[in-house]
Amino acid sequence: MSILPLAGPSATASPLLRLIAPDYADTLATLWPAPHTPFLTAPAARRHLVCLMLAVEPAGPAPLEVSRLLEEPLRKAVHLVLDPAPDGLRRALEHLGEIAWSPADYRVLLALLTEPAAAKRLRHAAAITPDEVRTLDALPPAVRIHGGGPMRMGPAQAVLLAEAHAALSRRLSPAVLTERIAAWARAPDTKALFALVAEDFRLDPPAPPHPGTERLRPLADAAAIRDAARRYRNCLENYIDDALDRRSAIYEWLPEPGAVIELTPDGIFGWRLDQARLRSNKAVDEATREAIVGELRGMGLHVGRSAWQIRNALDRAAAPDFKLEPVDAAIAEYFTGF
Repeated sequence: MSILPLAGPSATASPLLRLIAPDYADTLATLWPAPHTPFLTAPAARRHLVCLMLAVEPAGPAPLEVSRLLEEPLRKAVHLVLDPAPDGLRRALEHLGEIAWSPADYRVLLALLTEPAAAKRLRHAAAITPDEVRTLDALPPAVRIHGGGPMRMGPAQAVLLAEAHAALSRRLSPAVLTERIAAWARAPDTKALFALVAEDFRLDPPAPPHPGTERLRPLADAAAIRDAARRYRNCLENYIDDALDRRSAIYEWLPEPGAVIELTPDGIFGWRLDQARLRSNKAVDEATREAIVGELRGMGLHVGRSAWQIRNALDRAAAPDFKLEPVDAAIAEYFTGF
């Protein structure tokens, strides 16, 4: 479809025209020379239709007299630009705001209107913005179908959710993934939504490096770590991802007063004691400390200077004033409070 302009060429676009239709101002100034009155005084839906025509540039056998887009009934004018037109396009044009969209955003809108789930979401929207369209476009169709939370986020959040969905689809069955998406849609707000996705994204930690003893048990999954964080009133829950990625292993010392113990992998010694704390991150008393050290060493785990600490000392050892902290003092630091 070619465009049959109403007047001769004009390269003068007024500031107002550039404000409300920045991507199309020069072409519009040719179609409606300054002061561009027919276009500027037309309803926003009509202006959007003209700009959409310029954005999609459909091919057709007959020229279009653009004045018809402002004069014909809107339903008929829509079909002058796109025939067939997506269902809901006429209504959508009336909810796009006052400022013309970019060509890319118009094309995304047209694509979404051909998808039943996305079209339904747009049909019920009181206002349709470019950000909402970009957000819907970024989401996988399976997420769009369930609605709910995704409409409360922006494009960047939608991209992240799509990446998380793609990762989850690699390990969850389609049925389970569908159940989780439905749960996301019921989240009351964006914070709760992403908390649910983060929880679904977590795998259980790998097997602990030692099965534990009667006095020292591993916290072998995310639920156990979370429960211990609640009981010990500390930030242990933040260590779940470290445990998932095998950067740490968490154990609980069962005899009173009870303690949480973190082991970390060491390039020389294997798994070693990194820290231990009582409730509320309080320092471990000396008697409990000695009992924990004996238990860990009996399990074959390293309690002492780490490989990094030894390398660091070696780098400084040639200095005339070199001093080496006693190993017992180094161990004691693992049990002290913050």
